[in-house]
Amino acid sequence: MQPSLVSGMRRFINTKLQPTRVKYVAPQDKIKMWRIVRGDEVYITSGKEKGKTGTVKKVLRSLNSLLIEDRNMVTKHIRPQAMDPTKATRVQIEAPIHVSNVSLIDPQTRQPVRTHYREVVDSKSGKPERKRFVVGTEVEIPKPKADIAKYKLERFDSAKDTSPQLAREVTFIPDINVPPFPSSSILDELRNPYSKFH
Repeated sequence: MQPSLVSGMRRFINTKLQPTRVKYVAPQDKIKMWRIVRGDEVYITSGKEKGKTGTVKKVLRSLNSLLIEDRNMVTKHIRPQAMDPTKATRVQIEAPIHVSNVSLIDPQTRQPVRTHYREVVDSKSGKPERKRFVVGTEVEIPKPKADIAKYKLERFDSAKDTSPQLAREVTFIPDINVPPFPSSSILDELRNPYSKFH
């Protein structure tokens, strides 16, 4: 099938609720305002994992989908690598779940609920902020704070790492009397012999 024909067919397909294996969501069907973010606890409402809860590991905005920790696991086959061509492995990874198949969990009742954004004026700064609330109630669902310690780099634990003291040590002091190259012969080699500005 020609690429132009395929792109033309995509215009007529409603990709809002297409399965994630399509790997394509039309721009008009992409979710503009996400009510679920990374770190939220969600309840799976349909599919083979129906009735289970989990924490959102990653939000795939281009596919309107989520990755939930240890949910919807599939087997991924890894090809043999160049270092060990005889070794092919299989690993278990999370497959995407469409956002329409999950619901946020109310932190008080521990039940799946629908949410919406509402502007609330901050008492300290006086500026309006967008916060998530359970539909029809005054219950706020705060966004989870990022676990900064989880994403911090390891600090100088390896023997190959350079310590901060050695990195701060000054090992080169430039001198205006010493030319940057040891001799003029290197400059002659770098010059273009055919240049008229020789």
